[in-house]
Amino acid sequence: MQDANSSMPRPLFHLTPQRNWMNDPNGLVFHRGRWHAFFQYNPEGADWGNMSWGHASSADLQHWEELPVALRYQPDEQVYSGSVVASSPEENGQLTAYYTSAFADGRQAQSRATSDDGGLTWQRDAANPVLDRGTTAFRDPKIIRFQNRDGGFRWIMLAVEADDRQVLFFSSTDLRSWEHLSTFGPIGAAGVVWECPDLIPLTVGGRPDDVRWVLLLSTNPIGEDADPQGSSMSFLIGEFDGTAFTTESPELQRLDHGRDFYAGVSFDSAPDGAATILAWMSNWRYAGDVPSSPWRGAMSLPRRLSLLEVDGEARLIQEPPTFVTEHLASLTPATLPTAPHPSVFTLSGHSLVDLHWDPAATGPLRIRLQGDADAIVELVHDTESQILRLTRSGTAADAIHPDFSSTSAVPLAANRKAQLLLSLDGPLLEVFIDGGQATTSNLVVLGSGTVSLTVETERHSSITMATVDLRSPAETGTTVTEDLHPALV
Repeated sequence: MQDANSSMPRPLFHLTPQRNWMNDPNGLVFHRGRWHAFFQYNPEGADWGNMSWGHASSADLQHWEELPVALRYQPDEQVYSGSVVASSPEENGQLTAYYTSAFADGRQAQSRATSDDGGLTWQRDAANPVLDRGTTAFRDPKIIRFQNRDGGFRWIMLAVEADDRQVLFFSSTDLRSWEHLSTFGPIGAAGVVWECPDLIPLTVGGRPDDVRWVLLLSTNPIGEDADPQGSSMSFLIGEFDGTAFTTESPELQRLDHGRDFYAGVSFDSAPDGAATILAWMSNWRYAGDVPSSPWRGAMSLPRRLSLLEVDGEARLIQEPPTFVTEHLASLTPATLPTAPHPSVFTLSGHSLVDLHWDPAATGPLRIRLQGDADAIVELVHDTESQILRLTRSGTAADAIHPDFSSTSAVPLAANRKAQLLLSLDGPLLEVFIDGGQATTSNLVVLGSGTVSLTVETERHSSITMATVDLRSPAETGTTVTEDLHPALV
């Protein structure tokens, strides 16, 4: 599963393709007891192109089975991002996909396909494209259900006019014909395109009488002077009345503070109505330069979203999937003495680390990750500025792209106890801060062997830590099912 000579070994407990290029998650749906992830995929090679929908499924969001290509590109049409919904509640009901047809003449429009066998084979609608504005950046349809006052529901489609920084809302009762309802945007910084919208209702603190709507957006800088920070995800909290979205804030809020978390959208029909999202862990600034082979591209850990009232405001919480918390819950945490001597541990490089400490007692905290590649990752909590900074540096990082070496910053209070959950899976590092009140996700270049973890503080105190290694590809990771079905249309 791994190339010992690669500075980016293939992850074990994240969704990655066995080979070739992967980017945005597309149709995410829970159906017939399994989680299905469709995604942007190049069936021909490890660079972007020939955009089609790849397909994988999982029973637990940890072990993924890669399946044959679902929707393949055609000579005059590439299959861009979209979504899938279980269009009826029956266990064996039909799946409906909406995707962007990117035509050879530059036009982008929305097309439809259906599956009656759980997503293994698809039939394109003869009337495609179903929704066409005659423009060149109309893309990324996301279908959600909206509950009407009479107890019924209708379908709402969100799509973007990417260059105009607008989200368009449409309504349908049959998943075929669509009525334009409203347009939201533009707001926030110019010089970016908006992509991959989603709209998710969440209760605040679990109170059913306090529901807010969270609008997710991905933004990618464009132009000759594009921001070298590259692509990222943002969100807005507001209200949706079935016709229009109104926001509580005039500015987009950063969803993840790292460099590599993009195009995240939610699963349709998730159990218990959970708002579970999946994102692509890369950045358009350097995605094509990532030195992995024969695969390129990976998904984040799935995250469950919720809203919690913090200091009188609704705050978006992102929690890791159940298998992560279950692995850590089975451990007995150790208490580490720190200053004047650092604590050093050896990790497999496919590891979970959970740390708890009191910044008022320890002072500044420094965590260092280092492997056999000439690169270092450091997390430093500055108690004076109350900022947690994650820095990736070194020759191996510099070699990927001039903008790869970088520092990400996250607010982290110093006047109360703090907690970090680190998920390191080969080149994928995700950090959940204070129970998911903030996150930072980054590609890292630590090599193919073990990784040393060093923890030190300014003042003598103690830190509580638990670690677990997920080592075996037989127990984790993605398997591949070859030639289960004939070529799919």
